[in-house]
Amino acid sequence: MALETERKTEAIFNSTPAQKQKDRILLLLRLVAFLATASATIVMALNKQTITLVVATIGNNPIKASLTAKFQHTPAFVLVLYSLLIPSLLHIYNDCACTFFVVANAQASFHNLLILVLEIVGHKIDFKGLRLAIIAILDMLIVVLAAAGDGAAVFMAELGKNGNSHARWNKICDKFQTFCDHGSGALIASFIGLILLLIINIISIAKLFKPKSYNTI
Repeated sequence: MALETERKTEAIFNSTPAQKQKDRILLLLRLVAFLATASATIVMALNKQTITLVVATIGNNPIKASLTAKFQHTPAFVLVLYSLLIPSLLHIYNDCACTFFVVANAQASFHNLLILVLEIVGHKIDFKGLRLAIIAILDMLIVVLAAAGDGAAVFMAELGKNGNSHARWNKICDKFQTFCDHGSGALIASFIGLILLLIINIISIAKLFKPKSYNTI
């Protein structure tokens, strides 16, 4: 019996370097995910472009209008002046889609930053044995939130790039090229963060099924 206990203790001791290495990898994944979602948040939140278009001509005098594209109202609504028909519902969805994208990525960034701090300075805080379970649940919620935000933004990106001839919604990326390029970059960064968050979530759930002695190393 004593020999068996000694072997278990030795096995746990020998697994310490490997476990610490896995913890470092997980921290690195969280850090990269944080940087990706934070970059997506900043790029999309600061995404803005103003152009001047000729909307009509009276005699030889062109009538120009300055149009600004912001993340709060996607370019589809910005071009309402010369769109044949854009229902008010599209405007509402535009506002919600890109704003939700920014909020979702900001929340994901804050979550990863908070977990990073807790893992580094508060590793001994176990929350009555529920630390790993709480982290796994929060990771899962963040994955769902980030995926929903990305899905909404992708829909609006597709609409801005190709429009919808059936609904008579004009494409706008041929006019707001810089705005669309920045939005595409934000989407790429966000999807990278989402993939990393999914991997982190799988690891967080897997850690729940490991022996307690390994989790506390």
